[in-house]
Amino acid sequence: MSDTKRRLVEVFERQIGWCEALGSPLYVQLLTVARDDIARSGIVHDIVRDAADDPLAAAVSLRLMAGVHRLVLMGLAERLASHYPSVGGTPDPATVGEDFMDVVAAHPGYLRDGLRVAPQTNDVGRSALLLAGLASALDGRRMKVRLLGLGSAGGLNLLLDRYRYDFDGTPWGDPTSPVRIATTSKGSMPKLPGSLRIVERRGCDVNPMDITDPEAQLRLLSFIWPDQAERFARTRGAISLAQVDPPIVDRADAAEWLAARLDEPTPPNVMTVVQHSVMWQYLPATTQDDLRSVIGSAGEGATRRRPFAHVSFEPSRAPTERGGLDLTVTVWPHGVPAVIADAHAHGRWIDWTG
Repeated sequence: MSDTKRRLVEVFERQIGWCEALGSPLYVQLLTVARDDIARSGIVHDIVRDAADDPLAAAVSLRLMAGVHRLVLMGLAERLASHYPSVGGTPDPATVGEDFMDVVAAHPGYLRDGLRVAPQTNDVGRSALLLAGLASALDGRRMKVRLLGLGSAGGLNLLLDRYRYDFDGTPWGDPTSPVRIATTSKGSMPKLPGSLRIVERRGCDVNPMDITDPEAQLRLLSFIWPDQAERFARTRGAISLAQVDPPIVDRADAAEWLAARLDEPTPPNVMTVVQHSVMWQYLPATTQDDLRSVIGSAGEGATRRRPFAHVSFEPSRAPTERGGLDLTVTVWPHGVPAVIADAHAHGRWIDWTG
């Protein structure tokens, strides 16, 4: 097996593991079919081989699956659609692999072009963690919040105060919201504020989505795993909310954008909060370093009347037994980072660590 093929097979195998851990049996089966086709130099290999130089950073497996999902959502893959719960289907393990490969074989050019579409989900379930991180940063203070998001895609997680949550029996948020996020949890969670007063919400992304554009909505939905119907439904609900008052998401480099935002004056009794979720690994190392510098400098200038916080929900550097992501909160003045939770990547469960 060539080095190129070996790298691609390893990337697909890694994604199979994530889909097993995060509860997508449909994608486990389809990614296995795709991996095996790569190993024997089939049509999938022909489509993705040019991404082999850096397949993990490019998330080539997710890009391929999202391209197929878009064909299903557009009504261009009728037989495969019968297996996709996102459009009302029910997976049939006996035939889904064959129907998947028929779609791949029929649309190689479209799927190859689709590899240029970067993964952008900012799964709405992550708002449960970002909300908890914000609550931890406020720590009971009745302050207004200036919310700045990095890698915000369509900005749906910037609307975290407009959703309804159930933290294992503890409700929070608008009971009429079309977005319902329920989690199970262990341990003691941060005390949630009675309400949030967000005076500014703004994000950035190198390729932002206009969430009012039907094409952007299709792209966003295509990256949701189709057998996770609850995720699909709440994303649709969040899109409907965003039509009323779309969040601002600027096209920009994260470090340059954040430096410019943090140079803007902040009124007293307003906490500036920088948040991001599952985007750090997609950044170049130089951008990561620049962001650390920008965030650190902003922290050094924070005061009790103008505090600054960094809320991060990203893959753990020291993976836990349950394979969750770290919710890390740093608040200035002081600026001591604290991992306050280990949690499912889509917010299904949370283990509070204090």
